[in-house]
Amino acid sequence: MKPLFEPEEALDVGRAAAERAWAEGMTVLRPDGSVVPIPLLAEPEVLSRAFLADAAAEAERILSGAVKLARALLGSGDARDRAALVEPFSGLEAEAMRKLFEAPLPVLVARVDYLVPEGGGAPRALELNATIPAMPAYADVAAFSWIRAAARARGRSPREENALVAACGSHMERLREAVLAHYRARGGTATRPSIAIVARPGDAQIGELRRLAAHFRQMGHATENLTPGDCVPERWDVLYRHVWAHRVDPAAPFARALLQPERFVLLNPVNGLLEAKALFARLSECAEDAALAGRAGLDDAERAAAGRLPWTRRLGPALVSQVIAERERFVVKRSWDYGGKSVHLGAELGQEEWARVVEEAARDEKGGGFVVQERIFAARRPATRITPEGASRGELYRDLSTYCGLGPSRPSGSVVRAAASPVVNILGGGGLAPVVPEDVYEALR
Repeated sequence: MKPLFEPEEALDVGRAAAERAWAEGMTVLRPDGSVVPIPLLAEPEVLSRAFLADAAAEAERILSGAVKLARALLGSGDARDRAALVEPFSGLEAEAMRKLFEAPLPVLVARVDYLVPEGGGAPRALELNATIPAMPAYADVAAFSWIRAAARARGRSPREENALVAACGSHMERLREAVLAHYRARGGTATRPSIAIVARPGDAQIGELRRLAAHFRQMGHATENLTPGDCVPERWDVLYRHVWAHRVDPAAPFARALLQPERFVLLNPVNGLLEAKALFARLSECAEDAALAGRAGLDDAERAAAGRLPWTRRLGPALVSQVIAERERFVVKRSWDYGGKSVHLGAELGQEEWARVVEEAARDEKGGGFVVQERIFAARRPATRITPEGASRGELYRDLSTYCGLGPSRPSGSVVRAAASPVVNILGGGGLAPVVPEDVYEALR
C-alpha cells in the first residue's frame, strides 16, 4: 500500500500524534512515581476490516474452547493438569478462583496475543490473557491521535477529522457495550449503571485506566478509579477488575466481591487459571485428541481453532531429545508466568545453553511446569519509534493482540505492539503502533 506521506512529513505526523497520545494517558507509571511515555510508531498498522474481524472471531473460538477445557480438566484432568490450574494460586486468590464456574460469566473480556508469520498468512495465537486484558484505551489513544494528526496534515476540517475518528471504531466503547449488555443480562435496570474501575495502588497502567474512566463518564456513567481498599462493592452497579487477586488484602472491602461473583457484577471474576500455558497446550492437543476434545465439549469450530494454534505441549522427558535437537523450531516457557520473564527462544541460544534450559525445565514441575511451543517467526519491518528524546529508525517485530469475550455483547478490535526483540516489550526498545482500518486510511487520501 502506498504511504500517505513522504518520510519527513510522516515523521512530523508521528511526532504530533505521540505528543497528543502522551497527554491523553499513553504512559506507564514507574514504581518510583515517574511517568514514562510509551513510544509511538510513526507508521500505522493498516489492516482491513475483514482481517480484524477474522482475528476477533478466532480469538473468541480460542477463548470459548479454553473455558470449556479448563472446566473439564478441573474435574477430570490428570495430576499435572490440576497442578497447572490450581497450584500457582493461594490465599484469597485461590479461594476466589474456586468459585469461578459459579460466576454467571467466567470472562467478559479477554485478549489473544498473535504473531503474524514472516512469510505471511493468518496470525498465529501464542497465548490467552483473561485476568487483566489491558490496552483497550491505549489502542484508542494511539489510533485516534495518529488519525487526527494525519487529518490535519492532509488539510481536513475538524468535522472531517472527527468523522474519521468515529469511523475507526473504539475499543473502549466496545468494552462499555459489553459491560452494559452483561449488566442488563444480570437483571440490572439502570440506564447508565455506575462503574468502579479497581486497580492496585500505583498501578503501572493508571494512565490508561483514567482514560477508560473518562470515556465511561463521557457516555453517562458515574465512574471512579479506585483501589481495593477504597472500593465498597455494594455502592457500585458494575466492578471492573484490573488487579490481580493476590495483590488484594483479604480485609479490603473489594475482597467481598472477589469471593461472591454470583452476587456482584464483577468483570472479570478471578480467573487466572485460564492464562495457564499448560491449558493452552492442552487446547492444542485437542486438535489431535478427539477424546480430550469430547470430554471438554468442544464444538467443531473450537476444535478447528485448536488445530490452527502453534503446536504446543506440556514439556516432559519424552519430548526433551526432540526439543533439544530441533533447537530453532521451539520456544520453552513456564506454564504460569507473565511479562515474558521465563520465555526461552531456542534460535536465540547456543546449543549447550539450550540443552541446559530444556533439561532443567523438563524437571521443573512447579505449577504445572513448562510448555514447549512451535516458534512463530514474526516479520521485522522498518519503523520509526517516537520518544520524548526524539525519533529513531530500526527494524522492529510487531505482534497483534485481539480482544474477545463470552458475554451477550463481545469486545473486539486489536492493538499492535512493536519491539526490537522477538519477545515484545513496549518500553524495552518497543512501542505501540496505531491500528488504522484500511478504509479509514484510504479516506485520508
